[in-house]
Amino acid sequence: MIAPLNAPAPALEQLWSEFAIPLRAFLRGRVRSPADAEDLLQDVFLKVHQRIGDLRDAAKLEGWLYQIARNAVIDHYRRQRPAEPLTDDFAAGSGAVDIDDEIDLRPAIRRMLEALPVKYRDALILTEFRGQTQRETAAALGVSVTAVKSRVQRARALLRRMLDDCCRFEFDRRGRVIDAIPRDGGCEC
Repeated sequence: MIAPLNAPAPALEQLWSEFAIPLRAFLRGRVRSPADAEDLLQDVFLKVHQRIGDLRDAAKLEGWLYQIARNAVIDHYRRQRPAEPLTDDFAAGSGAVDIDDEIDLRPAIRRMLEALPVKYRDALILTEFRGQTQRETAAALGVSVTAVKSRVQRARALLRRMLDDCCRFEFDRRGRVIDAIPRDGGCEC
C-alpha cells in the first residue's frame, strides 16, 4: 500500500516487503541473468535508502522506485564492456564492406517506383527523394497533409512488398544490404 500524500517517508523494511517482488520481476525481464537482477535489486534499494529524503511526494513513491530501477538497468548495460581487445585485423577494417561489393538497388527501385500508382508514387518521390515536407507536398498535390501521410505510408508498404517479392535480402549489423538473392520471379536486383 502506498503512503498517502504528505505522509512521512516509509521505512525501508516496509518498502522492501511491498516492492521487492515486483521490482525483482521488473529487473529480471530486463537483464540476462537472475544474479544480475538480484544485484541490481540490491543497488536499487541502496539508492532508495540513500535518497528517500529527496522524495517530495509520497504519492509518487512507486514511480520513483521504478525510475531508479530503470536507471540501474541502464547503468548496468553501460558498465558492460567487451572482455577482449579488438584484434589488429578487425581494428584495421578487414571486416568492412568494400565499396565494390555493395549492392546497387537503384535500378530495381526506379522500376518499382514507376510501377506504383501515380498518387502514391508522386507523394513518395516528393517527400523522400526531393526533400519536401509533407505540408509542401500536400500543397503541391492539392490534398490534405493527412492524405499525403497516408499515401507515403502506402507507397512505402507497396515498395517494400515489391522488394520482398523480388529478392531475399541479407543485412549487416547496421542494417545495410549486403546481399540480394533474386527469388524465382526473375527479378533483376
